[in-house]
Amino acid sequence: MDAGRRFFGRERVIYEIVRGVLASQPQSFSLVGPKLVGKSQFLHYLASEDGPLLGEAFASQRPLAFEDGARVIVTWVDCDWQDARADLTAWIYHQIQRQVRAAGLSLDWPAIEAEVTISRRIWRVARALREQELRLVLLMDNFDRVFEEQWLRRDTVDELRPLTLEMALVVATEQPLHDLDRDLAASPLFNVMTQVFLGLLDPQAARAWVLAYADDFSGVNVLADALVDLTGMHPFLLRRLGDILLEVREMIVGGGALGPEHLPLVRLRLAEHGRLVFETSFRRLQKLPPRIRPESIDKLVRAMLGGSLPLAAVTMEDSAALNWLINQAMVICCVRGQQSGYQFFTPLFAEYLARRWQGDAMTAAPVAAPSAPPEDAFDQFSKTEAALLRYFKAHANQVVSTEQLLAEVWKRPDASNRRVQEAIRRLRLQLETMDKPIGAIENDRGRGYRFVPANASA
Repeated sequence: MDAGRRFFGRERVIYEIVRGVLASQPQSFSLVGPKLVGKSQFLHYLASEDGPLLGEAFASQRPLAFEDGARVIVTWVDCDWQDARADLTAWIYHQIQRQVRAAGLSLDWPAIEAEVTISRRIWRVARALREQELRLVLLMDNFDRVFEEQWLRRDTVDELRPLTLEMALVVATEQPLHDLDRDLAASPLFNVMTQVFLGLLDPQAARAWVLAYADDFSGVNVLADALVDLTGMHPFLLRRLGDILLEVREMIVGGGALGPEHLPLVRLRLAEHGRLVFETSFRRLQKLPPRIRPESIDKLVRAMLGGSLPLAAVTMEDSAALNWLINQAMVICCVRGQQSGYQFFTPLFAEYLARRWQGDAMTAAPVAAPSAPPEDAFDQFSKTEAALLRYFKAHANQVVSTEQLLAEVWKRPDASNRRVQEAIRRLRLQLETMDKPIGAIENDRGRGYRFVPANASA
């Protein structure tokens, strides 16, 4: 049995969400966690036919009215899909309609289609389902895009507000909604959401995941404690552990069981497979939210690179930064006698940071005005992305409207705003992956975009 495809941990969160979305008055949730921590897998698990919302095995855990999973309609939407980006509300309506029709439910579709707006049609479907004592649950992955790209206008948000009375909404984001857009997060549609943080697994769940591999790999039981420590209880590393154990077994001459003598090889392969997590975390450390003091992060990172940071050594002014590191699944609180304190989630990440960390880049010391990147730095971008970045560099720290970009970069003032939004989304992804940061593109709600050079934002 493939342990990497099982679902481990999160039992408390699952119970809270299932009871909430299926309550007599539906409750909505915002799942918050860094990249690769398992938010997408969590939503897929909720939507699966044998999962906690629909599966027979979970019937006793659901409220009495919904013990029969057939009375729950679950619709999953990835906001990063092209169709969703083109018209989010229309795509949601299409997905809900498809799900309802597939379930063989009878609704007054002509009356629903007669509604003037897509938002009203979604509301009519949800209301009709509730009148039949059915519950519609909408799961939305990569919901950050909705806030970052402003895909929902305020009037659309106001129209969707009544949905919270008829259906349940579960969204997944990398940051709290109020960090993405304080005004939109305060709207009646989103301010009723219960925020739930997804981070590292607890030690018991991580150990159960590791031991599940023992069915396929002899000797895992002996290495369980060491493997829990090396994976750092991170879902991504635990999921990749199966591939790593297979690699190691194929390297062992003559086959046989895994033993302590193979642990250095497992460690080496975990460090390689974990680079994606480590790189992602490192970039996040270089792009802190405004409320986090860079000097606090630098102080904490340096302290933990030297070993475990004692619990009592964290000052009040550094507590916000420490909480942020914990929420980003980078730091754990370890209580082990002499080693008690805060430390990086795995020694592999600590070793990676020791090689990459540049503390002086985290301080707020004045720096010279940033110079333009050399021309060959644009080679990794497409022609459109390069032209867009050059324009932003020429107008650094200025608000540039979408209309201005269409007229001066695309030379198409009559083109759709979506053209700009999609290009900026791709350019942001490129900028985030650069070894030497150039800068960041920020939203100025209602006005346009602002390019902040890397050194200027330090």
